[in-house]
Amino acid sequence: MAHKSNRSNKRRSDVVKGGLSFPLLLITVTLILIGVVMVFSSTYATTVLSGYEGYKNAIQHTVVAVVCILMIVLGNRLFDYRWLNRKPIVLGAVGVCIVLLCLVFLFDARNDAHRWIEIGGITIQPSEIAKFVAVIYMAYYASHNRYWYSNIKTWICYFVPSVFFAVLIVLEPNLSTTLICIIAPAIIMAFISGLQLYWAAGIGVLAAGAGAYMMLFTDWRAGRLQAWLNPWIDPQGSSYQIVQSLYALGDGSLFGVGLGNSKQKISYLPMKDTDYIFAIIGEEFGFVGAVAVILLYAAFVIFAVKIALNAPDAFGCFLASGITAIVALQAIVNIAVVTNTIPSTGVTLPFISRGTSSLLCFSAGATILLNISRYSRRKKNAAEPQEEQRDGESRIRAVK
Repeated sequence: MAHKSNRSNKRRSDVVKGGLSFPLLLITVTLILIGVVMVFSSTYATTVLSGYEGYKNAIQHTVVAVVCILMIVLGNRLFDYRWLNRKPIVLGAVGVCIVLLCLVFLFDARNDAHRWIEIGGITIQPSEIAKFVAVIYMAYYASHNRYWYSNIKTWICYFVPSVFFAVLIVLEPNLSTTLICIIAPAIIMAFISGLQLYWAAGIGVLAAGAGAYMMLFTDWRAGRLQAWLNPWIDPQGSSYQIVQSLYALGDGSLFGVGLGNSKQKISYLPMKDTDYIFAIIGEEFGFVGAVAVILLYAAFVIFAVKIALNAPDAFGCFLASGITAIVALQAIVNIAVVTNTIPSTGVTLPFISRGTSSLLCFSAGATILLNISRYSRRKKNAAEPQEEQRDGESRIRAVK
């Protein structure tokens, strides 16, 4: 018994608090600042053509970006992610999201879609909030029901909020957010929390099949599929956006045309400061600038995964994994759309695209990741002094 106790004490003394992940903090702030510069650059032509309205968008985004940077820098100290690991908070957040997702149908449609709530000049996109709330719920449920996948009842409890969110978001309609930001992270988190690979793969295939069905048998979605397969089939119609995006990327060549010198942003490329902002980055900074942004996202994911692996508890591990999945998937899909690697769909580029709800929610996610890193554990270096940890302190490693 004494020998076992000594081994336990040795294990506890071999780990110390990891501290804040400064690389992740630096990467996140850098991406936000890139967004500020590119939103101003992409809307500058609009400013010249229409006056104040162009400046209004850039100024609003800059103000939100400053708030987000302050939230990230200060919030990870003031906020404790373990506050989210409480049933009233989790269920309350789910309830609020359901209400918000229902309220969007009471407001006028934009581009034939009900995705926003506009009150007093403030616009909220509930689907941006819902994807992070879904991750919080699944992290809470999986950490409190470690073998949830062994019972059909707990399966229902785990997936119901995500499915409910998905149905409401599809009705907006917003199929891309449903599949990329709700269903896919749910499957990834389910696998991380212990679900067998064949079950996770099966659910993924069903979700992909449902998405393909809705795409093939809905006229405007089928048009996007045709435009993806042959962008030149209707360059002035269904494939107009992707053609202009490819022109922008082509004009950028290796080093770009220079900051502010984009031609496609001048009444050619739609949504140049939101969904297609990566095309303007490619045009103004070329292949080198585009790759640099991709590498920043790759570094973000690497450091975020490291935080998840070193999280002090199961809730932190699952929560960090879910947030990382959302950032990675949305960045990949946005860039894939801009380069015509996949059919056109509307998702923002995390931390960079203009959009108050998107930027605030992703910044909140980064704040949570940074706070988890403060409580993480790492092995001591040989040169560091050995110090005893408090009795009862333990760490749950990443779920195998």
